[in-house]
Amino acid sequence: MDYEHIKSATLKVFIDCNVKSFPIDCFEILEFYKLKAHSYESLPAKLKEYCIKYSDDALNYKDKICYNSDLPPGRIRFSLMHELGHVILKHSQNRTQELEQEANFFASNILAPRMAIHYAGCKNQNDVSKLFHITDEAAHYAFADYKRWHRWTIYHKMNSFDKAMYSYFYNVEQEKFIYSVKRCAFCEHEIFNSPEYICKKCNISNYHQPQEIAYDTDLLIAESQWLYGGIG
Repeated sequence: MDYEHIKSATLKVFIDCNVKSFPIDCFEILEFYKLKAHSYESLPAKLKEYCIKYSDDALNYKDKICYNSDLPPGRIRFSLMHELGHVILKHSQNRTQELEQEANFFASNILAPRMAIHYAGCKNQNDVSKLFHITDEAAHYAFADYKRWHRWTIYHKMNSFDKAMYSYFYNVEQEKFIYSVKRCAFCEHEIFNSPEYICKKCNISNYHQPQEIAYDTDLLIAESQWLYGGIG
């Protein structure tokens, strides 16, 4: 298996689809490549039966990817990217064990790139599963492979793919590798590499300042008259 070729293919997808944050939007990526996603439930009864017999997870034919929507979300995401891997890597319809392994490696690396795992500071498979929205099984494999990659990189330094990956996700203004970009729920400003959905400025102003009410004149009069029994 040509691991570097497969990882390079995932980077090309990131570039093509302008992916700048994780977890990725699998359906949006499929749409970019003009691949139509259909759940088994949406198919005619006989076709649905055929798909389930063929695969419990997903299958692709020409420009269509059909998937089992009854599965957990993390498994669906992996299945969709597995099928995308077959397309991107130009696999034949004769799916050998080697081709299936290549598609699995593609799916694992596009969902949870090892460099993103590193800069996100993931300490274990649970961190990987939570951040990249993948199953525990997929996270276990990705984290184990990340540790192998990390040991190799420490000894040999970054190869050409790693340098390209780092360059693509490096934000000049932030001066760091970016693995997560969100919009603040209050002000819409971008939040980088944080689990929070509120930026620091809004968080301080909305949650950490004393909750004092600025009374205007009319409110003070009303308070005096009715709340404390003052003279009307």
